Amino acid sequence: MTKDKRDWKAFRTPTLREIARTAPYMHNGIFATLEEVIAFVDRGGGEGNTALKPLGLTAEEKLALRAFLVEGLTGPEIVVGPPGVP
Repeated sequence: MTKDKRDWKAFRTPTLREIARTAPYMHNGIFATLEEVIAFVDRGGGEGNTALKPLGLTAEEKLALRAFLVEGLTGPEIVVGPPGVP
């Protein structure tokens, strides 16, 4: 928290690494799946949005984007167990 007026209502954007394991999505957790996020961004965001413009992605492009996010940015699950007693 900087308490700087320029930072009012700002939030940190998380990394896309391991994106397939970090649902729910968006800053408020409104979307449960990556397909919902891709559809939201593709249509240019929600009501009153001025930052995003509609992308007009084809069904094939949406599938390719999802594949990149899941297969390209998500690695094998890392299982960490409790340490053993010596």
